[in-house]
Amino acid sequence: MSRIDFEAIENLLSKAHRDGRSGLLEHECYTMLSAIGAEAAPDYRLIPAGAQPTPGDLEAIPGEKIVLKVLSPDITHKTEAKGVRIVAKEMGAVEAAHELMLHQVPSAYAGFLGGHMGEIPESLRGFSGSGLEKRLEKRLVGVLLCRFMTPDAQGFATELFVGIRHTLEFGPIISAGFGGVEMETLARETRKGAAVAIAPTGLVNGAEFLELFKRTLSYQRLSGTMRGARKLVSDAILEECFTAFIEVANHFSENNSEARFHIEEFEVNPFSVVGAHLAPLDGICSFTLATPPAEPRPLHKIGNLLEPSSAAIIGVSAKGMNMGRIILKNILGGGFDPHRAYIVRPGMDELDGVSCVPSIADLPEKVDLFVVAVGAHQVPEVLEDLLDHDKAEAVILIPGGLGEKEGSQDLAHRLQERIRTAHREPHGGSVFIGGNSLGIISHAGRYDTMFIPENKLPKSRGDHRRKTCFISQSGAYIIANLSRMPWFDPEFALSIGNQIDLTASDLLSYIKDDPRIEVFGIYMEGFRPADGLAFARAVQETVTLGKDVVFYKAGRTSEGRSATAGHTASVAGDYAVCEAALEEAGAWVASDFNEFSDLLRLCTNLRGKEIAGNNIAAVSNAGFEAVGMADSIKVGRYGLQLNSFDETISRALSNILEEFKLDGLVDVKNPFDITPMANDEAFVRLVSTILEDPNVDAAVIGIVPLTPALQTLPESEDHRENVLDPRSLCQLLPQVAAKSHKPVVVVVDSGEIFDPMVATIENGGLPVFRSADRAMKALCRWVEVKGRKKS
Repeated sequence: MSRIDFEAIENLLSKAHRDGRSGLLEHECYTMLSAIGAEAAPDYRLIPAGAQPTPGDLEAIPGEKIVLKVLSPDITHKTEAKGVRIVAKEMGAVEAAHELMLHQVPSAYAGFLGGHMGEIPESLRGFSGSGLEKRLEKRLVGVLLCRFMTPDAQGFATELFVGIRHTLEFGPIISAGFGGVEMETLARETRKGAAVAIAPTGLVNGAEFLELFKRTLSYQRLSGTMRGARKLVSDAILEECFTAFIEVANHFSENNSEARFHIEEFEVNPFSVVGAHLAPLDGICSFTLATPPAEPRPLHKIGNLLEPSSAAIIGVSAKGMNMGRIILKNILGGGFDPHRAYIVRPGMDELDGVSCVPSIADLPEKVDLFVVAVGAHQVPEVLEDLLDHDKAEAVILIPGGLGEKEGSQDLAHRLQERIRTAHREPHGGSVFIGGNSLGIISHAGRYDTMFIPENKLPKSRGDHRRKTCFISQSGAYIIANLSRMPWFDPEFALSIGNQIDLTASDLLSYIKDDPRIEVFGIYMEGFRPADGLAFARAVQETVTLGKDVVFYKAGRTSEGRSATAGHTASVAGDYAVCEAALEEAGAWVASDFNEFSDLLRLCTNLRGKEIAGNNIAAVSNAGFEAVGMADSIKVGRYGLQLNSFDETISRALSNILEEFKLDGLVDVKNPFDITPMANDEAFVRLVSTILEDPNVDAAVIGIVPLTPALQTLPESEDHRENVLDPRSLCQLLPQVAAKSHKPVVVVVDSGEIFDPMVATIENGGLPVFRSADRAMKALCRWVEVKGRKKS
């Protein structure tokens, strides 16, 4: 493909727009492809409605056959409309096919639309029966005569689909895969990524997208790597095609602030391979006028939100422990200076040691942080007072009912417009997080606005080092995870709710540069328009800094999307697009809640560990667990390897077994069942030796703690064991793991009586799982993404 003629494409779109259309006709798509640089765009002649084909039309098209295609802005399924014919290039045959097509198409397509009401275009709404047929007949543009392209090969997966489309959250995306009628069925029935490659065009270039496409079955067939297939097209031609589509998508989208038009969809399905080149056999394109770019916001004020020196709250009850009073108590409990805090409450001078003022206007200073804990119906007045008097740099909107509840969308829209107006002021106005925010925990800012009582959710206090950040659209998801994962202990936990102003990308873009934070856990239900792409870019930048992002996206099914829409007013976009974008950006994208917490555990505990490959050692003192580990080494298309131990290491392991009289019970092999007879010292020495093996990149250590040979219980008068004994496995194993650059994961598959043992090992810095298969699955995903980042 040659250099793209963007001016010619813009002229095409402009003409269609002047004609009152928001889409191109098929022959215009071929003209667009020629402007893109397609080398095999088909020869064609347009026979307008009311005209007849002539001998000159036939002579202008090479070959012995001609393809006739109906042309209409309303007909997107030509085959179902009986709008495609292939005939000999003879005048009589072409005339007959032309006449029959014009006669059959209106009734055939009217019948098709009758059974597919969701596909009726706006121009045909309100028409049915004979009225619909007449409407279709009236709007026929004509018939296209096209050259019949003889493909280099026919059969399974010999055609290619390539398309770009605009998405609400991620902007333009490119997708490529199986072409023709096979595409939808194969995409639905095959494993993830096998039928179609997807990526936002703002994140990839042609070469990078080709690497994604190489994972598909379509590439295997076209490249000849599939068994029994021959090579049809070169990588260079595929890369040129993908590059052109990506450049067109970025030029005619919000990625280009000077664009006059935004392409909503541009698709070729299929490309056929003709003469080793990609020949388009059909095309569609729709577009809109460009929307204005987003206005700037004072995002530097996120610093005031995270680490405020002054704060105020409205909505505190003097009589009972309402939401506002709980928040006040938690703010003070977090260590915030009560002399730099204020309560907006008339009729009182002081409450819980904090000064009260009668109104927002009476605040003695412009506070860094203002917490709104009143009902949704009071928010507009509070917001007006804050902005009119310029009394806050950052605001947390706690109330729900600001967009996620039926009928509250208008209120949310009015608030957004008022906030945007304030952002245009010289001082930029306030930044807002929420509404429907459960609050924020900021250890760095010494405050906690989560309205959960301390006796329900004990908080980690103090100035010890914390290296994680939790950003979640659901506040309940934050507190549920903090309750069951006390080891997580994030420096910042931010419930962002409806993202009425600040978005997920805003927060990640700001916090990623904080040297204290190394791991981000992020839960989302939906992104604001175009914020998905901004978020993916922020993830990419975060990963480039050497930090980790673990991500979970809710709303993957139609039922899930419905639930998230009712929860936070999010627009739950296409999950496949989101997953592809964030995986490409370098995030761990969790498939479920358990995997989210498991990957967070590994990313938090394995910071600084190196991964040279996917060869692991599986060690356990129980045979069932060793076998179970071996059965769980593959997740999706990726898997771990259980290679044999190095010869020198095998001899060293044999010597240890002999020293502890275990050689008669076990053989040295991977997975390594060291039997329940191995005591603390033997167990640790075996693990230490295995970590020195050059054939081992990581180790999973299974401990079934019921054996009397190990110290796995806390100190008691009933026995002689003590997990705090310096000679115990619980003390020695973390020390051995800390000395190695290789990742070590521990499994303790037993009951609650061994929770103190688990806590002891975790306090030593090792990730502990309660089942071997879950540990192996998590490690497999961790190694996969780490390896991808390294390459």
